[in-house]
This record gives sequence, C-alpha cells and structure tokens, in this order.
Amino acid sequence: MAVRIIYYGGTREKNKDGSSRRVGINDNSAFKFAALNIKANYQKFNDSIILKKITTAREIVTFLHSQSNSSIASLDILSHGSPLSLNFSLKSYEACGFYSSWIGKKAIESYYSDDDGDFTFTHQAQSVSDIPWSRFKDNARIQLHGCLTASDWFRSPNGKKLFPTLVDNIVQQMSDELDSAGKKSAIVIGHTTRGNPLINGSATTLLQQDYRHGERKIYNNGDLVLTTKEKGYLPNELLKQKIKGWAP
Repeated sequence: MAVRIIYYGGTREKNKDGSSRRVGINDNSAFKFAALNIKANYQKFNDSIILKKITTAREIVTFLHSQSNSSIASLDILSHGSPLSLNFSLKSYEACGFYSSWIGKKAIESYYSDDDGDFTFTHQAQSVSDIPWSRFKDNARIQLHGCLTASDWFRSPNGKKLFPTLVDNIVQQMSDELDSAGKKSAIVIGHTTRGNPLINGSATTLLQQDYRHGERKIYNNGDLVLTTKEKGYLPNELLKQKIKGWAP
C-alpha cells in the first residue's frame, strides 16, 4: 500500500526562559488544522495516511528512510519557509529545518543573522539531498506549504540569475533530486508569495484553515511546468490538462 505523509509545525513554542511562546503555538495550530484538511482530501485514495508534528529535519529524513522503496505517494510539509529553506527551530537563532544546498544554507544564515545573534543551522538540520528520494513513487507529489518556497530571490529585475550555480528555490531543488532519482512523473509544488491559512478570506473558520490558495508553482524534472492560482487540492485530471506532455 502506498503511503501519504503529512508533517506540520516546526515553529518554536518556547521562549529562552522556558515560558510558552504564544506566536509559535498559534502558528503550529494553524498548520495542524490545514494538515487535517489535506488528510481529508487524501482519504479518497485508500492509501495509508501518516500525520506527524515536526521536530527536526533529521527526524523527517530518518522516518522517510524507514519507508519502502517507491512507496511514498505524497509528502506535505506545513511550516514556515523561504526560497532556500524550510524553517524549523527549537531555539532562537538555531535552525533545524531543511536547506536547499550548501550555498543556500550560507545564504540563509547570512540573511537571518542580525545584531541580536548569528543564525545557524544545527546538526539536526538537513540538506534536501539527504532525503532518500528512492522511497518516493515515480509519480509522487510533494507540496511545501510555507511562504515563498517557489519564489526566486536571486534573480535581477531582468530575470538573469545572480548566482548561476544556485537553483531558484527549494522546490526546484527537490524536483531536481527527484529527477536524478528517476522519478520522472513526480511534481513539487510551492508558494511564490507569503502563504496564509485564510483560504476563504476573513470568513475562514478555524476548521477551514488551508494554505492551498494564492499563486503556486509546479516543477517536474527540475523545470517549471505550471504557475496557477487554482484553490485547494490540484487533481491530476486538472494538471494533465494544464501541463503539456505530463502524465501521472
């Protein structure tokens, strides 16, 4: 049986003094409600669905390694993000999430460091290349629900890459990795803008929270194949109509 894995959370829930950090608790709560709505969509596939709260990227990699080859049909990660990282943390200025590459890691460490401290990735963080891509099905779907994961900070206004060796974003990097692993029909989806859970605007209830709205980009074999503002789950039937030559 195929498996669908949904991870949510990753935001720090404790202050330095050990007290509760309300903003982190609230963010993780929104991620959980959104994860439950994804789970509800996936129940129609009759696959095994696993819902887990994020601790560290290393834990995610370890869990993915425990799965059988070509068994993971989908992976959703609901967390904060950037074009080059998925942002998990247990302590202030210490990241334990994913980064796109060594260059991406250094770029993010520099970007988030300030007068209050140096931002660093700990040993619990992982590169995208550490993920066991052989565990995914040939037509797997990965979606990153955090802000800006499919954006491109490192292009000039004329569209030219400022760092030619750097991929545009972590979504493209994951798609490259799947391509290298032979998963030719796999797609990776991410946001181009700052995501939020208000899928129905100000009328959104707690139970309706969902990040699957706004502009999203889809990559296949490392190439951008679709930019869409369709809301909610994107069924394969719709994607086949919109992505030339793609078959799940």
